[in-house]
Amino acid sequence: MTDIAAASLNRITSERIYQAILHGAASIRDNHEELNRINVYPVIDYDTGSNLAHTMNYILTHATVHETVRDTLHDIARSALISARGNSGAIFSQYFNGLYQASRDSDALTLPELAACFHEAYEKAFNALEHAVEGTIITLMRAWSVEFRESLQKSLSPFDLFETALGKIRFALEETRHSLNELKSRDLVDAGALGYYYFMEGFVQALMGKRTELPSRMPASALPRIDADLHPVSDPANIPYRYCTEVLLETKQLDEAGLRSTLSSLGDCLLVASTDDLARIHLHTNSPWEVVRLAAAHGRILEQKADDMVLQNLLAGPAEAKIACITDSIADLPREYLHKHTVFQLPINVLIGSVNYLDKVTIDRTYLYDHLDQASSAQLNKEQIRHFLHPILAHYHALLILTVSSKMSGTYDRFHEVLDELGPDAARVALIDTKVNSGAQGLLVRAAVEQIEAGKDLKQVAESIEQLRSRAKIFVSVLDIEPMARSGRVSERIGRLLIRLRFKPLVSIDAEGKGTIQGIAFSVKKNRKLLLRTLRRRRISEYVIVHADAADAAEQLRKDMLNITGREPLYITDISAVVALFAGKGSVAVAYLEEENEGSSSCSIG
Repeated sequence: MTDIAAASLNRITSERIYQAILHGAASIRDNHEELNRINVYPVIDYDTGSNLAHTMNYILTHATVHETVRDTLHDIARSALISARGNSGAIFSQYFNGLYQASRDSDALTLPELAACFHEAYEKAFNALEHAVEGTIITLMRAWSVEFRESLQKSLSPFDLFETALGKIRFALEETRHSLNELKSRDLVDAGALGYYYFMEGFVQALMGKRTELPSRMPASALPRIDADLHPVSDPANIPYRYCTEVLLETKQLDEAGLRSTLSSLGDCLLVASTDDLARIHLHTNSPWEVVRLAAAHGRILEQKADDMVLQNLLAGPAEAKIACITDSIADLPREYLHKHTVFQLPINVLIGSVNYLDKVTIDRTYLYDHLDQASSAQLNKEQIRHFLHPILAHYHALLILTVSSKMSGTYDRFHEVLDELGPDAARVALIDTKVNSGAQGLLVRAAVEQIEAGKDLKQVAESIEQLRSRAKIFVSVLDIEPMARSGRVSERIGRLLIRLRFKPLVSIDAEGKGTIQGIAFSVKKNRKLLLRTLRRRRISEYVIVHADAADAAEQLRKDMLNITGREPLYITDISAVVALFAGKGSVAVAYLEEENEGSSSCSIG
């Protein structure tokens, strides 16, 4: 290192800080595969590298250099918070926020000022965690801060200062092998800690002139796929909280203590990161929809996500010679059933304003009904389906996909388009248009699961379900016609007329999979009588009850159906948010499998 280069480190310009951070970010991005492979804490989901790569690549492609250090670090901190993914990504975002908060509004930093920034960065990251765990990324952040400050007091040269601090965190990284049982038993270092080491290594090398060219600004679509990097190293983990949930909020004045108090009882690994008017929440929970709803009380939601860590862990394990059953979220089945039988359910998009929510995952009925006038459904795109299918196809011998009726949604067509791109692997997939929705679709999924678990092969199961689907029926008692009218299912003029007449139809699905009105009534009482009278004429083998925030009506319907059939329903559950958009609040439905050779019925008036 030249004297000129060493002297320049005594006063580090905004441009140089910027380049050093970009090189640190690129170092993480370029080593993300290794981080994925060793990611076993806090859960075994092998995505730390990909999550950090996403955050760092966003910084590389969006953050810009400014005249002052403070403005440059502000841009980096904001980019990090917007793009943070996973626990380590959220911690890093607060680290950058600390660098920004401690910086001065000048064109350069002295080494003592940089030491203060490192200390504040560690403090911000540490305080963002509800329960900081030693032997992880936070340990290395503290080690760097302490060693840098202590080495500075020893009047070391800039070169020796940075090299000493880097050696200290290299040692701290090795020590993580012995800190946590999950790491000790596998002789691994912590993935997040290694990510931080890669960052500081790139950062230091850039400052010392060992890396001079700006790193490539790779578009997100060019990054290696997350799932291709999965590398199983252990048996499935015991995961008490299933969903890794994140929410990005825009908030003028964050009540961080209140937010933590509200969310802490819902799970673990709570982290709240913020900068200026943005806040990111990270929590492992079993009720992501509740996290989203409660977070919305503290600001405007910009984005949210919830990754199923149990399924991630499963798919990261050894391949299985089994058939995977896949459906979309319009199929109404109890969540417990889906989890017990490992049914993969792809959430349909629900839009509220400009924000996309995941049906049955990040949105519940309370939040939906509070924003019903702003809500609409949105088609899945091919990339969403590719991302969903890829790891399942890699893990299972064969896939059976049961979609909502193609006459009601484009989901079947999008799946078909993706399968057309698979080449030889498409032979391992059977795609079935159920021609129904809701509980009727759920019954077909149950029938498929039973046959898969009985050991039937893909062709046998697919043929059986294709034969069975003509016997899957549903009758929906609709009490509020306004959502159906607003959705465009009927013309605006007719919709206004039906609302004025208090039209309460009995809706079903015809043989082609199209919605059809089976009867009409003009009062709640007559509508229910019409439903029961229609069902009495049917030869029902087994049935389920679904409802839209109408638990009392569903319970009464259970009693009525018990009188009619002599049998209890297989289950009672809420309907999909997507279906609720059209069926309206208060609707209830009976879906059933009819006995063979039942005749059709005509429209009735109640």
